[in-house]
Amino acid sequence: MTATGYRLPATGIALLAFLFACGPEKPAAVKTASSPKPPAWLTKTTSDSATLYFSGAKEGASSLDEGKESALEAARSQAAQYIGVEISAEHSDVMSTEEAENKAKDTVKSRANAMVRSAEMADVYYEKTSRDVGGGNTYDRFDVWVLIRLPRAEIEKERDRQKQVARETVKAALGRYREALAQQRAGDELAALIRFRDVLSQLKGQGQNVETGDKQIATAGQLKQLAQDAAAATQAKVRRAIVIAPDWVAGAVTQALSAKGFTAQTQEGASEQAALAAAKAQGTPWVIVVHATTTPGGRVFAQVAASAALDVRALDARNGAVVASTQKQAKGVGRTPEAAQQAAASEAGLGAGNDLAAALVAKENSGL
Repeated sequence: MTATGYRLPATGIALLAFLFACGPEKPAAVKTASSPKPPAWLTKTTSDSATLYFSGAKEGASSLDEGKESALEAARSQAAQYIGVEISAEHSDVMSTEEAENKAKDTVKSRANAMVRSAEMADVYYEKTSRDVGGGNTYDRFDVWVLIRLPRAEIEKERDRQKQVARETVKAALGRYREALAQQRAGDELAALIRFRDVLSQLKGQGQNVETGDKQIATAGQLKQLAQDAAAATQAKVRRAIVIAPDWVAGAVTQALSAKGFTAQTQEGASEQAALAAAKAQGTPWVIVVHATTTPGGRVFAQVAASAALDVRALDARNGAVVASTQKQAKGVGRTPEAAQQAAASEAGLGAGNDLAAALVAKENSGL
């Protein structure tokens, strides 16, 4: 130490020299933003009486354009979800199967998605993070937020459109219901059944309170209940038949028909013409004619075998036309020849009855 000042130790001089040589430390990353401070809508999106606003965000995008597009899709998704709930509120009283309900939801979702495509971009905010990777290059990432706006009038327009479509659909269903009643009065129960089912199909996805414009049947809910009751009663009438068959096979045929909801009346020994006349007089739509033969077989251990062959036709009672037919063969065993023949006939009869029932139900569904 001297009288004029203080001398640094050698180690201190060396440390200062090192610090000056290194200079200030470079920052790990540099962040820039599109505006001095984030907009208020980043934390709380507000709407007014005329306009709806929705925001979306994308973090870590490799470019600003990619970030904008992804954030825009996120905002549109938010808007579509909200709008879908809004425009489907009219259908909160839908009475339908799960399939019909899902179909209605898909339709609403599709309309909502189409609607938000027309939404306008209201604002964009982004933050850019750059890291020096050496050689004058940077590694850039973008966090992007977008704000879109949609007029509330667009939602109201869609609601009005749905209401109009619903009214037209229900009105058409009412006309179909009246056609069914006319077919019943004309004695064509099958044609009536097809129309009643059409009514129920048209009403799927429609609200209970949609007005028909008719004084007697004022709402879709009333129309649906009437059509359901009428369809059930008409189906019971349509699924009736007179069966002409030997007694040893008639039971199996009628059993199979009954399992499918048919009511069958057997007439052993009756002619086709007599059965058709009786069916027509009773309003029974079908006459089923069974021609059956059995053939004895050989012994099977302690039992005997037999086979049965059936030729079965379903006739339209109105004109005698063949509407369905099937042939069945089966084998059976029993302790006696008679038991073996009965086992074979029962097996063939069940198969034939199932085939005819399926064919007649298919005709109901196709309207033929």
